[in-house]
Amino acid sequence: MGYSSKTYQKALEIVQKNARKRESIYNAEIEKIYAQIPELNKIDATLGIIGSKAAITALSGNFNDLENLKKESSILAARKEEILRDAGIKKPMAECKICNDTGLVQGKYCECIKRLAKQLTFEELSKQMPLTNQKFENFDLSYYPNVKNQNGDNPRQIMKTILEYAKEYCETFDGHGESVLFMGNVGLGKTHISLSIVSEIVAKGFSVIYGSAQNLFNLAEKEHFSFSDTREKTDDMFNTDLLVIDDLGTEFSTQFTQSFFYNLINTRLLQNKPTIINTNLSIEDFPKRYTARIASRFSGEFKIFEFLGNDIRLQKALKK
Repeated sequence: MGYSSKTYQKALEIVQKNARKRESIYNAEIEKIYAQIPELNKIDATLGIIGSKAAITALSGNFNDLENLKKESSILAARKEEILRDAGIKKPMAECKICNDTGLVQGKYCECIKRLAKQLTFEELSKQMPLTNQKFENFDLSYYPNVKNQNGDNPRQIMKTILEYAKEYCETFDGHGESVLFMGNVGLGKTHISLSIVSEIVAKGFSVIYGSAQNLFNLAEKEHFSFSDTREKTDDMFNTDLLVIDDLGTEFSTQFTQSFFYNLINTRLLQNKPTIINTNLSIEDFPKRYTARIASRFSGEFKIFEFLGNDIRLQKALKK
């Protein structure tokens, strides 16, 4: 479980940079007040002399003189603290008491880094999709007909089942498990359900990659045919805790995308890494659009849900 190494590194850099900034501001304030109050320099000089005397006195074994030097040092230190306090200058406190703003505890990332990594991941995903608006609690079942259709299916009951499944999926998610195929016409809530799952999974501290099939496949193709040896974004698609591919079937199909897509879902299935796919295609369309191998992975390895009802976006537009 965890976010990408790049996200953790970015969080660590932010925490340490903020700590250095606070220390820098404090040092600038100290320098300014020292220039204004010469007494502070005298106190520091005297404390330095007392420190040297104390070291020599301790070696001589003269404990009475040593005690007097300690008292004198305490009085001067208290006076210095009083001057700084009256000037409104306070030494910056660490925001995280666990790691003292180092970001690390016994060589491992502190909880403050994990919290920030979660925030950074959410912010990055929010740039690409409206995560703040897509939640389980505002998935409105009233848009789905509560009567049986010609096939004997009740759209509202089916969508309620899908919604309950999605919630349980998030509650039990541990980075492994079922891959899911959400099918159905446009405007039936596939993206809403998927984004709700993404929000919950990110909040639990797992890494998620979400994107349209077109964008994800374009990124992979660009890396594959580049002159660079790095395959960072492609590797992330294979390794992320949860991969969500939206609008499958709208991408421009090439020999590369067909091969990459099969390799991607097959590898993730073998590693028991879950993938969620949204598509407007029907199950009969897959053998025509993709290879038989890809179609067999969907029918044999994915849990399939078909969204039923009428275009919600159209219903909302008509209400306006």
